[in-house]
Amino acid sequence: MALDELILTSKHLGTEERLPVYLPERYSPLYSYPVLYVQDGEDYLSMGRLATLLEEMHREKEIPDLIAVFLPVDKARRYDRYHPDGAEHQAYRRFLAEEVVGAIDGRYSTHPLGTARTLIGESLGGVVSLFTALSYPHTFGQVASQSAAMDASLNERVRETSLNVPLHVYLEVGTDETAVPTQRGSLNLVQSNEVLRDILQTKTVTLAYETFAGDHAWGFWQANLRRILLALFG
Repeated sequence: MALDELILTSKHLGTEERLPVYLPERYSPLYSYPVLYVQDGEDYLSMGRLATLLEEMHREKEIPDLIAVFLPVDKARRYDRYHPDGAEHQAYRRFLAEEVVGAIDGRYSTHPLGTARTLIGESLGGVVSLFTALSYPHTFGQVASQSAAMDASLNERVRETSLNVPLHVYLEVGTDETAVPTQRGSLNLVQSNEVLRDILQTKTVTLAYETFAGDHAWGFWQANLRRILLALFG
């Protein structure tokens, strides 16, 4: 399977960004497609095998045809871009909502509504996906977070966010994720995701919350992607 590739010079980040883009086999400019924006794009391609899964699910007509944009991140800049306290976080959110969406809508035949744009990510990628959707709910109508690396401080920020438009959020966390080592120390992601779930239920959010038997690892995230895609697009 050949991926398309978009090179984007970002004024917000001051960098040149390479964006691999998956197009469905039956892609035609005569139709409009929803778009899935994927954090940790290279990991979702290699360890998540997401493009292959999309191709299988499209072939079997399990979900409608969609476009997926895989957003690579330099691991040395991951915290700076993905964590709300990171030096590049605000710029990265603007890059996603303004530059990436603008470039994808300009180059491909996409649905123009926010409800047709979905963000997905794991761990800190789940955090940046959620906070980007909360900041730009008219641009991104759906978000899926796999084992979002939340803590009490980040949950409080979600609580303080006013959300006036509907948002569809899918959260999942492993039952063994009670002491996940991070550069912020050990995090109990089961507890923090339960608190996040309860906070989101007080807002204009349609929420799906799932648990799985497992820990903070790609083997589990990859195995759950079919379930997530069916929940978001099936």
